[in-house]
Amino acid sequence: MSSAGSSTVFGPATFCAVTGGSRGLGRSIAVVLAGRLGEGSRLVLTGRSLQGLQETKRQVEEKCPNYLEVKLVTGDMEDPTTYPAFFSDVFANTQPGAFKNAMMIHNAGTLGDLSKKAAEHSDPQILNKYYATNLTSAIALTAKFMEVFSGSGVRRTVVNISSGAAIEPLEYHSLYCSSKAARNMFFKVMAEEEPDVRVLSYSPGPMVTDMYYTIKSCGVKKVEDGCRIMESQGLIQNPDDSAQHLLTLLEEDKFKSGAFLDVFDRFSL
Repeated sequence: MSSAGSSTVFGPATFCAVTGGSRGLGRSIAVVLAGRLGEGSRLVLTGRSLQGLQETKRQVEEKCPNYLEVKLVTGDMEDPTTYPAFFSDVFANTQPGAFKNAMMIHNAGTLGDLSKKAAEHSDPQILNKYYATNLTSAIALTAKFMEVFSGSGVRRTVVNISSGAAIEPLEYHSLYCSSKAARNMFFKVMAEEEPDVRVLSYSPGPMVTDMYYTIKSCGVKKVEDGCRIMESQGLIQNPDDSAQHLLTLLEEDKFKSGAFLDVFDRFSL
C-alpha cells in the first residue's frame, strides 16, 4: 500500500472533513486517516459532542503529533437555518489552491424513532427534523463542498457512509432505511453529473457502536434475532477494521464512481 506521501488520494495538502467524528466509525475513520494525510493537510471533524470531538482529536494528534491540522466544528443538523454558519466554520480559511486533494466523508446519522411502524410516522415536524439531519444536511454540505473546491486543480472525493438498510427493509426502521436509500441514489446521480469527482457509498457493516446496541435492543424480535445470528457468525465489525477497509477502497481507487460497496463485498450497485 502506498505511503501518505505518494498516495494520489491521501497525499500532501489534503483537506478532509468527516461528519459524526465524535465517536464510533467517525472517530475510527479520523484516526486511521491521520496516518495517511501528509504535511499541509487539514482534518475537520464535526459532531454534536465537543467532548467527543476533543477525544477524537487527542487520538489523531497522538498518531500524528506534528504536521496535521485538526479542526473541530460542533453543530446539530436538524435545523437547516443553522447550516450557513455551520458550513462557514467547516470551510473557514480554505483558500483556492491551498489543497491538492479534497475529501468529504458523510458519516453522521441517526436511527430515528424505532417504536413506530412506517404507517405511524404522522408528525411532519419530527419527520422534517429527521430528514434534515440525515439527508438534507448531507446534500447541502456536499453542495458547499463543491462550491469551495470548484477549481480544476483539486482532486475531489465524496464518501457517503451508507448501510445495508438502504436496500434491505428492517421493521420499525423506515426512517433510517429510507434516508439511506435516498442518500445512495442522490450520490449515484451526482456521480453521473460530475464525472471528475470520485463518489462512493460505503456500507461499513454492523459494528460494535452505540448505534448497534440500540438496534440490538430495539424490541423488534426479527431485528434482534438477526443481530444474534450475525454475532454467532462473527459478522459484527470493529469500527477500526471497517474504517481501514474503506480507506483501502479509496486508496486502491478501483471502484466505479457512484458505486455502493460494503465491508463484506456483498454488492456493487
